[in-house]
Amino acid sequence: MNALNKTLCLVVAVMTMATTTSAQYRFGGMMMDRDGMMADDMFTLSQVNFGFGSARSMAMAGAFTSLGADVASMGINPAGLGMYRSSDVSFTPMMSFNNASHNVRSVGENSQSRFSMSNFALSLNLYESSRTSLVSLNIGFGYNRVADFNYNYSFSSQSAPSADPMNGQPYRSILDAFTAQLGVANGGQGLFPTADGLICTPANSYFWGGILAYNNYLIDDFEDEFGPYWTTAERLGANASVGHLGELESRGSIGEYDFSLGLNVDNKLYFGATLGLQVVDWTRQFFYGEDYIYNGSAAVDSAGYPLATPASWMDYNQAVKVEGTGVNLKLGMIYRPVESLRLGVALHTPTYYSLERRYQAFMSSNFEPEGFVTDALDDTAENSWDFCSPTRLMFGASYSFGRFAIISVDYERDWYNGIRVKNIPIGFDLSKDDYKYEIKQNYKGSNTLRVGAELKPLPMLALRAGYGISGDALREDKSLYYNSPINYRTTCFSLGLGMAFGRLTVDLAYQNIKNFQTDYMLYYAENTSASSVMELFDTASPMYRTDLTRNYAILSLGYKF
Repeated sequence: MNALNKTLCLVVAVMTMATTTSAQYRFGGMMMDRDGMMADDMFTLSQVNFGFGSARSMAMAGAFTSLGADVASMGINPAGLGMYRSSDVSFTPMMSFNNASHNVRSVGENSQSRFSMSNFALSLNLYESSRTSLVSLNIGFGYNRVADFNYNYSFSSQSAPSADPMNGQPYRSILDAFTAQLGVANGGQGLFPTADGLICTPANSYFWGGILAYNNYLIDDFEDEFGPYWTTAERLGANASVGHLGELESRGSIGEYDFSLGLNVDNKLYFGATLGLQVVDWTRQFFYGEDYIYNGSAAVDSAGYPLATPASWMDYNQAVKVEGTGVNLKLGMIYRPVESLRLGVALHTPTYYSLERRYQAFMSSNFEPEGFVTDALDDTAENSWDFCSPTRLMFGASYSFGRFAIISVDYERDWYNGIRVKNIPIGFDLSKDDYKYEIKQNYKGSNTLRVGAELKPLPMLALRAGYGISGDALREDKSLYYNSPINYRTTCFSLGLGMAFGRLTVDLAYQNIKNFQTDYMLYYAENTSASSVMELFDTASPMYRTDLTRNYAILSLGYKF
């Protein structure tokens, strides 16, 4: 197989799938693939990375698989709960400062700050004895923020006019993708208006973008000797350059309520278990706008004839809300062969998610004096998605230098190719087997390393630092994952200090998280029968890259009793 054919095969094999494919086209992109729960959505919901917790654990990058004696242990390794010799209550608010950077011009809002709750927890020492092998028994209840979905994107770019729109050069308008999409609907027969010019809105929201474009007079249907077809020929000039404006506002989080048990056996072995109940709330607002720019020239078609009523601009709005619950089990053990050394292991079972999803879309254009806005199309029927996140296996080792210093190292393995879809809405175009194949082809196990250190120059003062990196979970080269921005690497730098005033503890932490994401398109119509890379896309947006930087300021107040 030559290099060109191999590239084409890889693109078809590993790109994140759109909700409907045909014999000729594959459609997708961040602004076109919002009509259903995609594999990359499930991947995003499954990523925990460095999570959240107490200020002490966050200051040490979450390297707590073997440390214990912290309320964050409930969500990391519940065996650490067995190290408590008293009861403890802790409360941890935080401020987040998120910023997005792009490879094109940033516009509007690309930063966002927010107050939220990182952790609150109660640990109760129910039993303690020096006369039996069971030294102590502790139970705990807590809340941990598992994932943060609060960020903004906003950027713009401009595409030059198509040099040869009649011979395969992408015009670079989303309207051309919509014409191709409607043309291959219904098994290749197309989705066309009735004799009175109306299109009955199908229940399958996959085609709503094209229908909204038709209702906004941006595309139209014609017929020739080969039959009916869709076109933008009377609306978009071949001499137009296209201005692109993309915006994404994401809000929400995953929070987990933990119910934990920890045991101490002979001050050597510690066992623990946590039942975790998660609450998912994730809302995204997608905005995409196009301006059609002629630089003072008249709009003309590909033959040079002027257009009577050319389009000037188009705005496309979509909203997606995902909410539901998840449940998992965490099991852990810590072994203390000598006083200073601790070795820990924890297993997190897959989280079983049961989620409801809602979708809305509307569009506006310049074909009314005030800007014609279509009625919003809403997908609010029963829309249940159930899936299981990956299994997580964690190992840790820590060493104490008396009461003066601690160093802790954690390794974690997550099997993202093990994500499994358990339920999809009735009538959705993809099956559970389709998702299984997609996930196995695109994702693999990933590795996460965390290192944390604590130094006590004074008995009442602790200085802390941490570093972590979460590796690539994409099976193929990241350049092939252009359907949406997918996080492929995360780094963490953290600092903190803690002060003890008798039974009261005050801990401060700062954490810097960087998410590196794949390059992506806003839309594309991929010709699956292409014989060369140049012919692969009939239309496509420019390629974009967006990376996220998140800064967190954390405060924990604790009291032992």
